[in-house]
Amino acid sequence: MKPELIQLPEIKLAGYICHTTTRFGESFFAIPKFWQEYMHGGKMERLLEETFTQSRVQYGVYFPEDSATGHFDYLIGVPVAEGIAVPEPYEIRKLPAASYAVFSSPPAEEKNFSAAVYNTWAHIFGTWIPASGLVIDGRGLQFELYDERASRKTAKVCDIYIPVMLNSAAPQSSPNTAAVKV
Repeated sequence: MKPELIQLPEIKLAGYICHTTTRFGESFFAIPKFWQEYMHGGKMERLLEETFTQSRVQYGVYFPEDSATGHFDYLIGVPVAEGIAVPEPYEIRKLPAASYAVFSSPPAEEKNFSAAVYNTWAHIFGTWIPASGLVIDGRGLQFELYDERASRKTAKVCDIYIPVMLNSAAPQSSPNTAAVKV
């Protein structure tokens, strides 16, 4: 599985936030439950019909973890059109500009889709990153992108974006920049 390397500009997103933690593996249950509530509780339809929604592409974004507590936020959101106000109850967050390695999950049937996405994450961190010579760029965010391919009944696909930089490009020290070698 070889990723595509791309540069993305900053993207303004609006959507729903899940507050969770890595402690005791809570996020492994909380995020799938959050997606189920989003997809089957009417939230997805409402969000996609909002006037500020720039496209029907949905993002699942992991925000930085508090290293002391393990708490972090996860956003399910959509890109926001310029100049249109975003009402409550939606949260607005920015996906920073960065270079990304983009991985696609293998096509999967609906019942196996979550497992295919999870296994792609496992491959990225267990195999690809250690062998790649790249480091995770802490200035970017890790996220999943769900476009029309994820809406199919069969052969569903999700893209996973990992912010990366070459080892030689890693910043030496900066209070606002983190490069973590995995």
